Amino acid sequence: MTTSSSDIMRILKDRTDNPLYNTSYPLSPSDWSRFNTNGPLPFNTAMPIAFYIHIPFCKRLCSFCEYSRTLLPSQELQSAYLKTLRNDIAEFMNQKPDLLLYGFDIGGGTPTSPDTQPFENLINIYRETIGRTNLSPDFEPSIESTFETLTPQKARIIADAGIHRISLGVQSSSKSVLSPLNRQTEKIETMHRTIDFARNAGIKKINLDLMYGLPGQSMESIRQDIRTIDILRPEQVTVYELRTNQLKTAYKINNRLSYDEYCFLFDELTGMGYHGVFGQNTFSMDPLDKGLSSYLRHRMFDGWQYKGFGISAQSMSHAGLSYNTGKGEVDMKHISELRTNESSCHYALPPEEVFAKYVAISGYSGGFSLKTARRLYGDCFDFDFGNIISALETEGLLTIKDDRLQLTRTGYRHYGAILSLFYAKKKGGAVNEPHRPVF
Repeated sequence: MTTSSSDIMRILKDRTDNPLYNTSYPLSPSDWSRFNTNGPLPFNTAMPIAFYIHIPFCKRLCSFCEYSRTLLPSQELQSAYLKTLRNDIAEFMNQKPDLLLYGFDIGGGTPTSPDTQPFENLINIYRETIGRTNLSPDFEPSIESTFETLTPQKARIIADAGIHRISLGVQSSSKSVLSPLNRQTEKIETMHRTIDFARNAGIKKINLDLMYGLPGQSMESIRQDIRTIDILRPEQVTVYELRTNQLKTAYKINNRLSYDEYCFLFDELTGMGYHGVFGQNTFSMDPLDKGLSSYLRHRMFDGWQYKGFGISAQSMSHAGLSYNTGKGEVDMKHISELRTNESSCHYALPPEEVFAKYVAISGYSGGFSLKTARRLYGDCFDFDFGNIISALETEGLLTIKDDRLQLTRTGYRHYGAILSLFYAKKKGGAVNEPHRPVF
């Protein structure tokens, strides 16, 4: 029994402004408990794959961060973690020779926070890995950093290894916003100097991360962020909305203000000459690269498989999804005994769940590819979702163009609720009722 248009709009209304519905999936860990299984996650070695390395070290712990991280430990423990990473990657590649890598990102945490020698070891792991495999024509690696931890020497090490994209976290240029969140603000002169030495070292693409929806943020502080971007003129800008459902700290979210902040950021950035589609969170001076590394580009738009290495890193393939050992604030005491490649959770997922996870990931682009949706979900995609798409299109909440389902400016106001209509759908057409918040 399919869901009627009136039922679809009722469910949509019930889910609007519920912070549970954003780009997180599954909505509750218990939603996938029945899919939990043992053994390694299978990959299709005939298809391209990307690698992601998670470095959990930070100089300070921001209270709004939902990722696994710890204060930078001793150099001995840094080296022990990297040794484990090197062994885990080597073991994976020995089991799967002749891989084709479409991307390789190093994130965290703060990957540039380790001391110089461990950091060189990290980049050498990257060099060794790509030296053992084939790379896709559009392979474009990337590394995350902060203005506090990137030095001229580290920038040269990065560029010399062939990594020419760096993503630097700004989050906000307002001290009154960041200080209560245990994050340091940087002077514009410091940011300018860092960007200059990074470019001089050979970094071709610099992305700056901003956040909106943070407590204490206002339209005036967002305007200040835009002025900062206008002065620095990075090649790319990414804007992230604060997500709260996986945080221990309770933040009150004003969804209307968050939407207004995104609209302002979009209008100002595109007015400066950055290219972006409304609803997408990445902007670029180059209209062809979508403001993303190749790992994120194919993961977000095409639903391609990827393998994560490091504490709590996520992996995904046609067969399901897995999370490595470790979560939250990391205990480094027993790092030498930990294999970061071991799965703490491995979910053997049916096609509709793999598809739902793809929709959540692609939600950062404000929509998803219908071709990818049909490939992941199966032949009955149009039957199961045709009435939902039609109802949302009739209400002016989405458009269909060139095989792309994209939320309209009106639809993006309710993006989480709309995306959730494609989650955990019962075969045959009926939309599941809202999940209860559990985080």
